[in-house]
Amino acid sequence: MTRDDWFFEPHDFIRYLRATRPEPPNRLRLPSRIVLVFGAYFQRVCSTALRARRADWNSSISLGYAGRRSVAVVRSTIGAPASAIDLEESIALGAQTIIAFGSCGSVSKDLPIGLTVLPTAAYSDEGTSKHYGGSRWARPDPELVRRLRGACHRRSLPVREGTVWTIDAVYRESRSRARALAQRGVVGVDMEASALYTIGRFRRTRVASRLAVSDELAGDAWYPGFTHPTFRQGVRASLQAVVDVMSGGIP
Repeated sequence: MTRDDWFFEPHDFIRYLRATRPEPPNRLRLPSRIVLVFGAYFQRVCSTALRARRADWNSSISLGYAGRRSVAVVRSTIGAPASAIDLEESIALGAQTIIAFGSCGSVSKDLPIGLTVLPTAAYSDEGTSKHYGGSRWARPDPELVRRLRGACHRRSLPVREGTVWTIDAVYRESRSRARALAQRGVVGVDMEASALYTIGRFRRTRVASRLAVSDELAGDAWYPGFTHPTFRQGVRASLQAVVDVMSGGIP
C-alpha cells in the first residue's frame, strides 16, 4: 500500500484541530523533546521534575524544561493502540525525541519492585505494530538507549537491560508464556514498548523507554507493588536519568 491509500494521517487530524479550535494555530505545537507517561502519578512526578505546567489547550500535556531545553510531558492511556495514537499525534505536533516513562511487570526472579528496566528490545504480542510493518521484535533508538545507560551510570542508579514482552491483553499474561520468554532473555512485560519503537522507526523519530518494576510475575502468584514506597522511590530515581538525557545535546 502507498501513502495515498490511507484515509487520513496524523498531520491531517492536527490540521483539523487547528482549523476548529479557538486557539491560534501556532499554539497547538509541542517541543521536539517529550516524555510520554502513563497515568496521573507519572504525569505529576514528571511535571514536577521538569517544572512543567499544564497546557491550557490540552490537560494531558504539560510544558516545562530540562535545563534550558523545552520538554513536554504527554500523558497517554495504557496499551499499544492508545499510546500509538498519542505518539503519532505528538510527532505530528513537532516531537522528534521521545522517552516513554512508565512501569512494567517483572518476569525475572531477581528483578524486584522498584528496580529500573532499560529495554534494549521488545517482543511484540500486540496488534498495532503489524500495521506499521513491524515484526515480532522491535528495538528502541540506540542513541537514546546509550544516553540513558550513561545517565544511569553517572548517577550510580541500578538498572537492568533486556527485552520486554509487550502485550495488550493484560488479563491473558500466562505463566507458561512468561517463563518461555524469560528463557529467551525477556526480563519484563509491558503494554506499549514494541508499538512505540515500531512507530518511531516508521516515522524516523527517536523513541526509547525507561520502566520501573511495579509488580512481580516470576513466581506462582502475582505480587503487585504499584503503591509500594520502593516502587515510587524507583520511579523518582529513574526520572533523574530521563531529565539528564532530555537536557543534553541529542543529535
